[in-house]
Amino acid sequence: AVVAAASCCGVGLPTISRALASARIASRWRMETTTTADGSIVINDAYNANPESMAAALRALVAMGQGGTTWAVLGEMRELGVSSEDAHADIGRLAALLGVDRLVAIGDGAQAIADGALAAGYSAEAARYVPDVSAARTLLAAELSAGDVVVVKASRAIGLEVLAAAIISDHGGDSVTVS
Repeated sequence: AVVAAASCCGVGLPTISRALASARIASRWRMETTTTADGSIVINDAYNANPESMAAALRALVAMGQGGTTWAVLGEMRELGVSSEDAHADIGRLAALLGVDRLVAIGDGAQAIADGALAAGYSAEAARYVPDVSAARTLLAAELSAGDVVVVKASRAIGLEVLAAAIISDHGGDSVTVS
């Protein structure tokens, strides 16, 4: 969208390219991407979540994870009202449809994400539900491997930015911050 808008305003592609190469996300925990020392990529998008942004994050995960194991570590999307359970289940089904390798749903409000993934054909090993951040960290410490690509996403109130920071720390800390 940036390229199209700048082009329409008469900005040349070399100028656009240079500007985008140095662009950085201004808001913390919004698609904040870190490559750790062991080559794992952690996408911390724990600032906000709704069905559209969850879907976009899953699509970005699949695109970025070509050739590696992809993990969707997802918490509750808040303030969805009566459609909450269906919206969460839809995200689990979308993860399966997109081919995300592993899914971890965290907290009571996210149980339907795991249920949707299981209903869409995920095995109990591929789609897991855990009750809290501590259990998620334990599971990920045991199963996440060097070079895996992880997106961590939930509504801000869930506090998954702490989990994203722990994953980064567990895999060698920040070696290169991409954005």
